Amino acid sequence: MKRLLLAAAVAATGFAFAEDAVKAPETESPEPVQEMEERDDPWFWGFGNYGMYSGYQLYGSLLNSEPTLQGYVEVNLNLNVRDLNLGYLGIGTWCNTDLTDKRRRSYGKAFNEWDPNIHYGKTFWFDDDEKWGFDYRTSIIWYYYPHRRHERMWGKTDTTMDWNHSFALVNPFVVPFLDWVHEYHENNADLLQFGLKRACGVTDEFTLTPSITFVYRDHRYNWCFPTAGFTEFHNGGVATMKLMLEANYQFSEHFGLFAKVAYCSIIDRDLRDAAEHGSGADYGQYKDFAWGGVGLTFNF
Repeated sequence: MKRLLLAAAVAATGFAFAEDAVKAPETESPEPVQEMEERDDPWFWGFGNYGMYSGYQLYGSLLNSEPTLQGYVEVNLNLNVRDLNLGYLGIGTWCNTDLTDKRRRSYGKAFNEWDPNIHYGKTFWFDDDEKWGFDYRTSIIWYYYPHRRHERMWGKTDTTMDWNHSFALVNPFVVPFLDWVHEYHENNADLLQFGLKRACGVTDEFTLTPSITFVYRDHRYNWCFPTAGFTEFHNGGVATMKLMLEANYQFSEHFGLFAKVAYCSIIDRDLRDAAEHGSGADYGQYKDFAWGGVGLTFNF
């Protein structure tokens, strides 16, 4: 959930092909009269994706080991006025539908999670060619479970909220990235995921993006990695690792196809040992697993 959201957010800056927002072609206007004619980018733009996945993966752990449908869409307003590049402001939402009855009792099934967000982002370019830069994006995300049927989540509410900050050093080679997730509604907890990615253009239409991601969480971020339900806390540390390869094919101006496969592993020794005796549904019980999905991308 978050991971898909956070992967889409970084891609929107232009260095990941899958969810890249295609900008309108530049038009020649030697003597612009109005501000709209001076712009070489659109006022509004957006992107999204929808696909089928072998499971529901979150920060290197499985929430559901059986197939799901997941999608994301966002719309952005450019804040660039004349010579001032002020970034963009937008809204988006992510959703999940379980394709089996495994979690029906707790979460329902069809469209059983909606995660709307509001976000702001900007790339600070170091050169005129816009090949090197520092990208920043911040998002406030609400997680909503409309079909939750029994006790309220963690005894409190059917929603939780995150404030996320994403950083990346954009360059033509290997992009280092860092995402800071602050869960402030339930546990006041912090999680970091960091790693490297590289978008490789095989052809003009086809791109491969390998990446490696590590997840650090503090001792209060137990709900992503419970091993005996949702009650115990663990020491903080680097908890999981994910190796992923994503393929994207842009078959038209506004539509494309994606496929991704990932290998996830719990690398914290205590968590691996605790997972042997876990009782928290799918959480924490899968020390090592493969995961992937296929679907459609679109931009406007």
